[in-house]
Amino acid sequence: MAGASELPELPELAFAITRQDLVRYAGAANDYLPQHWDQEQMRGEGFPDVVVHGWLGCAHLCRAATAVLTPDRWTLAHYAVRYRRPVYPGEVRCGGTVTTREDGAKQVDGWIEDAKGEIVTTATLEFVARTALAQD
Repeated sequence: MAGASELPELPELAFAITRQDLVRYAGAANDYLPQHWDQEQMRGEGFPDVVVHGWLGCAHLCRAATAVLTPDRWTLAHYAVRYRRPVYPGEVRCGGTVTTREDGAKQVDGWIEDAKGEIVTTATLEFVARTALAQD
């Protein structure tokens, strides 16, 4: 990006996603698909375990982003997510880099890594200054 300035990287968040987290998220999102709770079915389909809801992982990535781009100053304006591999319950990490675009918006290029150290999800999040929103 020509003219973009680099900001500090996002703080890396390490956390464990538990089955209890999956139950809570399923209730909040109204997403009760068996792939998120039926371990026997998933193993029968060749998976090692149930799959974590994709947006649950993204919520943690947004936590990392808003630690730097605080909601009192920045608003998430756009995002794009790419799920590369399933995420399974257990240890997960997320982080990323922040750049300033020529228009003043901030771009986060984020990632989510599983317990094996593999990048399982990538995302681009665009934040605009809250003052920019007030001017529109």
